[in-house]
Amino acid sequence: MKNQILKKDSKQSFSYLAGINRPINPAQVTKLAQSVTKMGIIRPVVVAYIAFIDGTRKLFIIDGQHLFNALIRNNMDIPYVIIDVKDKTDLVEKIALLNASSKNWTMLDYITAWASLSKDYIKLNHYYQVYDIDLATLATILMNGSVDGSGTVRTIKNGQFKIVDEKFNVSILDYVTDLLKVIPRMARNDNRYAAREYVKFLRNTKTYNHKKFIENLKKNKKEFILATQEDGKLVELFTKLK
Repeated sequence: MKNQILKKDSKQSFSYLAGINRPINPAQVTKLAQSVTKMGIIRPVVVAYIAFIDGTRKLFIIDGQHLFNALIRNNMDIPYVIIDVKDKTDLVEKIALLNASSKNWTMLDYITAWASLSKDYIKLNHYYQVYDIDLATLATILMNGSVDGSGTVRTIKNGQFKIVDEKFNVSILDYVTDLLKVIPRMARNDNRYAAREYVKFLRNTKTYNHKKFIENLKKNKKEFILATQEDGKLVELFTKLK
């Protein structure tokens, strides 16, 4: 791959991958424009030709859309490199790889990219909007797991996320939501431990009456708070309340 230059007065331009790349953040463009002014251009914009049904091809930005806009704002030439893309799956995989070590890409950015190929990612995004549960925990539940962690994050980033037994696991999301209505409410991430222990308890319980459990939990909120201070105590409490 050889760096090329798009002159600032060129009539040629690059297009954006709507629905795959994240939206442009003007604040990020401003930061990059200031960085380029002080330190120069460190890396090129990455583009690829995308073919259309009518046989035409256009250059789309695969990585560096914020840099692209920062250079336009600074009225500067734009260095770029063209990579080969075989199909849409190859396109999304390469976008994910290019952003794998980027602090700017969030989990939701990966979900947006893979949602262009997978209904499971569309559903994951939908359930994240519906349920006030942190993303890693929610995704783990939908994959039929109980303990979230780096494995869940890697699965989402790699485009391998799949929903298992959707109806049953959505009911667990409903149960977790009821749990979080009773216990002291904190931020999504702060409630991760309680949600994780509760799901672990549910997955290992053969007989469970949710209505009875929630009623008993309301009567034992103080005991719940104490149980959060020591590993393993929450599952013991949940077993007692069922």
